[in-house]
Amino acid sequence: MTKICFISPEYWPLTGGTGSYVYYLSNELLKNGYKIYVVTGANQAQDVQVNPELGVSFLKIPRTPIVKSFMLAAASRRKLQSVKSTANVDICHPQLPLTPNFAVPANYGKALVCTVHSTWKGEAEAIRGEPYMRLNANEKFLVSFNWFLRFFEEGMLHRARKIIAVSHFTKWELTNYYKIPAYKIKVIHNGVDTKKFQPAADKRKVKAELGFNPDDPAIVSVGRLYARKGLFTLIESMPAVVARFPNAKFIISGKGQSDEMHKLNAHAQRLGVKGNIVFTGYTPDKELPKLYQAADIFAFSTFYEHHPFAVLEALATGLPVVTTNVGGIPETIDNGKNGLLVPPFNSKRFSEAILYFLEHQTQATEMGAKARQTVEQQLDWQIVVKDAMKVYDQALR
Repeated sequence: MTKICFISPEYWPLTGGTGSYVYYLSNELLKNGYKIYVVTGANQAQDVQVNPELGVSFLKIPRTPIVKSFMLAAASRRKLQSVKSTANVDICHPQLPLTPNFAVPANYGKALVCTVHSTWKGEAEAIRGEPYMRLNANEKFLVSFNWFLRFFEEGMLHRARKIIAVSHFTKWELTNYYKIPAYKIKVIHNGVDTKKFQPAADKRKVKAELGFNPDDPAIVSVGRLYARKGLFTLIESMPAVVARFPNAKFIISGKGQSDEMHKLNAHAQRLGVKGNIVFTGYTPDKELPKLYQAADIFAFSTFYEHHPFAVLEALATGLPVVTTNVGGIPETIDNGKNGLLVPPFNSKRFSEAILYFLEHQTQATEMGAKARQTVEQQLDWQIVVKDAMKVYDQALR
């Protein structure tokens, strides 16, 4: 029985893409006979055994993202050393960039395999042109001390025997920014739970259950309230949409640091669309499927992504998706067939795409059906896990 130890800044309850990745991949590996350990961060320390093949260690660490990753790394190193004699791990599988090199003791396990969800260099380049006041404290640190973060990131990348990149765009960053040999990298796109995320049987009913007016067009966006998610662009696209559909509601789900929602609200107030926005805050994982089902359109105005889970979940729900042609997104969305792609920062094009779906219901429904078909045929976790298993086998040879 092959034993895998994941190291991740987040797991269950899910708090982001990395947590989703480890949660779903580890559960599919269990079904295929692997034994799984997970070392992750939490508000309180505890060890949990969900079943005999899955042991989860929740290590108590702070909430602040970058500080969290370094505190987790120190705690992870101690935890891995304490269980080394009993776990006898075959594959150690840290998640990058939020797992620094020193998180994994030397020679821990038979092979080191990393999954790269984004890169510190890429994130810094993406937000470098943003107005400084739009950045949160975490993003300001990321830009100012990028060299420091990359030092620990590159150490792990060069130690790894195999690297899983979540998109071809990710592979490009690794080979161009970090000079990682292409032969070490395997592109495996993120997966989605197509049973959990399904089209609504009765959208009006779901809207009413969540407290929304069934007659209001609902444009939903899901993601952390970070600068790179492009929410200022989304807000700037709203006046043109509201001019044609005054009762349209833009439902924004996600959490951020203390002043981020205030900045977005202030921007909406200046543009006269504050009354058309609903900020839900963080939506727990178990409630996410209904939020997607309540949407008429999914709008994701990001300007830097690798292979975002929110887009995959919207596609699985059969939604017409409007998003940007950045990063790994065009690797899954074929513009005009299973979604609409627009340039980042272009609020005019963004509003035009939203209006197209609102005004062409037949085409919106057809595109949503093709979106669902895409993930069923290519990105179900049962498909994705087979590629991951091949990478493990190669790493152990």
